Amino acid sequence: MPAWRKSSYSAQGSSCIYLAEVPASWQKSSYSHEGSNCVYVAAPAPHTIALRESDEPDVILTTTPAALGTFIRAAKGGAFDGLIGDR
Repeated sequence: MPAWRKSSYSAQGSSCIYLAEVPASWQKSSYSHEGSNCVYVAAPAPHTIALRESDEPDVILTTTPAALGTFIRAAKGGAFDGLIGDR
């Protein structure tokens, strides 16, 4: 079980945010090149996928395999192409 701690941004009272360390064995994505701008993935618990970027390794996104699969299929299908605009 992870050890929970109260966020330093939470005030005293009932509206608090709690954080936990997610033990994980991180693997660099095969699509990431050498150097920076790498994406790492881990499966720290059953039915949980964790993602982080090398530039900000303390920021961790967690999701389920099903939700990640849906997102990847949508991205491959071009569902988010209009969000970036011209480069």
